[in-house]
Amino acid sequence: MRSIPAEPDFTEAQSAEKVVWDRLRLDLPDNVVAHSVQVRHGRAECEIDLLVFWPGVGLAAIEVKGGLISVDGGQWYQSGGAEGRRGIQSPVAQSQSSMHAFRTWMSEQIGSPISSRFAYMVWFPYTPVAQSWEMAGCPRSLVLDADDLSSLAELIRAAIEREGSGTTSLAASFMERMLPKLGQLDSKVDLAYDAREVEDEQNHLTERQAILLAATRSLPRVRFIGGAGSGKTWLAVEKAKRLAKEGKRVSLFCYNKGLSQYLRNQVQGWRQATPVFTGEFHDYALTLGFRTARGRSTSMTSSPANCCCSRKDFRMRRSSTPTSSMRPRISHPSGGMR
Repeated sequence: MRSIPAEPDFTEAQSAEKVVWDRLRLDLPDNVVAHSVQVRHGRAECEIDLLVFWPGVGLAAIEVKGGLISVDGGQWYQSGGAEGRRGIQSPVAQSQSSMHAFRTWMSEQIGSPISSRFAYMVWFPYTPVAQSWEMAGCPRSLVLDADDLSSLAELIRAAIEREGSGTTSLAASFMERMLPKLGQLDSKVDLAYDAREVEDEQNHLTERQAILLAATRSLPRVRFIGGAGSGKTWLAVEKAKRLAKEGKRVSLFCYNKGLSQYLRNQVQGWRQATPVFTGEFHDYALTLGFRTARGRSTSMTSSPANCCCSRKDFRMRRSSTPTSSMRPRISHPSGGMR
């Protein structure tokens, strides 16, 4: 296994990451694994505990949590502290947000979009997780636990291929363009397959997106549909940025906590006007005073004049079920939902 850095310096607080790292060195001999990848994009700062580059397959961002991990009522906990456990940020949301940030940052660094399959995962090396466990936004296949060490490579590959966002495998030549941004390596991957067609497809994605935005500029209502990794999020953020720059009042919605944090990080770095609301669509509903699932009503924290869509529009949207691909949506008063 090729390592970045060649000899990671694990601190005492990173003992769980060292255990996982040592296991990866045994099970992933032909891949590249980077430790503690720091990503700064605008004001957003993220860290990927372990980043796996798998030529011919894809990438995986892995968040590692030591100790005993549990989740109760949507709140995640880690063993330790005076009460025996302490609340922590969702490791799933952390991993997903870091994956989005890395994809955006690296695309800008190399001048090409990353359309390779890319999975976000979590690993609890000391916590057993039932095979039947699953929660919204996190299928069991994205979680590695204490009992998964014997089939590590197989599980990571399956997660990338089945759950990863993206449309292509990772070309070895494309990977070699990314690695110098993390730390220069002298050795080269020697693979028997030709992935030039895959890399050409990755390089053409930005051009296609630009054409789509230009072609739909004058349309009041637009809906983009595509598979995971096809560029829907990029289109939504770029469209919101252009509308805000034109002086329009814009909202940027999604249905996922990890993606909502990523979107907020993106708009924080804009120099021009930012959207009046960025985040989960259901959080926006609460600001309007709609009741939660438990029947509680929240106070209105913003006046109707500050909302980008009317209550009527909101009721129409609220009655439909969010799509599984969790496409971000943009709205502004003159054009409705986009």
